[in-house]
Amino acid sequence: MGKHTVKTKFPKHETRLRHEFFPVLVLLTGLFWLTCPLFIFVRVARSQDLATLDSKNERKRFELSIPAMGSHVEMVVYAQSRSQARIVFDAGIAEIERLAIVLSNYDSNSEISKLCEAPIADWIPLSRDLSIVLMQSRRWHGLSDGAFDITVGPLTQLWRSSRRYKQLPSQFEIDDAKQRCGWTSVEFDAESGSADLSHPWSATLLKPRMILDLSGIAVGYIVDAAFERMIACGCRSVLLNAGGDIRVGDAPPGSEGWRVTIAGLGKELPPLAMLRLQNCAVTTSGDLNQYIEIDGHRYSHFIDPKSGDPIERRQSVTTIAATALDADAGATALAILGMNRASEVFHTLPLDEAILVEAGPTHSAPIRTRWLTKE
Repeated sequence: MGKHTVKTKFPKHETRLRHEFFPVLVLLTGLFWLTCPLFIFVRVARSQDLATLDSKNERKRFELSIPAMGSHVEMVVYAQSRSQARIVFDAGIAEIERLAIVLSNYDSNSEISKLCEAPIADWIPLSRDLSIVLMQSRRWHGLSDGAFDITVGPLTQLWRSSRRYKQLPSQFEIDDAKQRCGWTSVEFDAESGSADLSHPWSATLLKPRMILDLSGIAVGYIVDAAFERMIACGCRSVLLNAGGDIRVGDAPPGSEGWRVTIAGLGKELPPLAMLRLQNCAVTTSGDLNQYIEIDGHRYSHFIDPKSGDPIERRQSVTTIAATALDADAGATALAILGMNRASEVFHTLPLDEAILVEAGPTHSAPIRTRWLTKE
């Protein structure tokens, strides 16, 4: 078992979450920060919750939920006052907003979008943040034997449109998208050949209409950066959850860790496990809501870079790592590799644990589960 976790598997036929740790909501205060309503509240735990209040520091639990990055971002901090919690939340929000305009593929004005739209072979100066994300993307491409590949953006975009309109792309469209993929068509300047970021990086794309899809790594990077800004404010008992990419700090007062529940492969299935985590990151990547069924075939949003085709099996991958970036990229890579190949390469990856759940494309297909650890 990884050093960061205490795990408890649920009974096979249990149909609902255990409730002994659920806290009671006693205060709700509406606040208006930035341009949207944000809600921060204090919850006082029941006696069996091992005390939300720390008797020594009198730290209280504060929560915040905001829409961001195409999802909802949840922040939790144990602080001595509401004003201290607000400072922590503001620091995280500011970092999320700053990086969204750098790394979002959905914003035509973002730095990554402008790189993809630049004329062929033009050298484009990169910010330090985008340089790091591209460097880490190339690193994970090598670690995963090519399974993690941000250059499949044209195929990702094509199949996303197919899911939206419930229509398979033509072979011409598939072949055209494949021609615009590949790391061999992404070049960095001489000073970008190493991890040295003391000098500005520059990059050029050598094929027209390339798309570098950062969806499998950017959120993890943003979560890490925002988390570091939050704990720098003096509170180390922090949780940040951006649509399933989670980073946690010190355990809540009186607890052995933050509780994270791992969902089953289907909405009708009970949770797979409950984890207690501290000072690590966890990400779950799956196709429960991102797939399309046409003519008896199930096409997920995961694209196999080697074939260029969507993966048809049902699956969910949960990874635990030191950083959200590695957990994020690792979950995507293991999902594309599949259970057997993922089990073979797991020991070479910067991951502490992985929970793999896999089944055939039909709902009647048997479900297999495998829990991988470094110990």
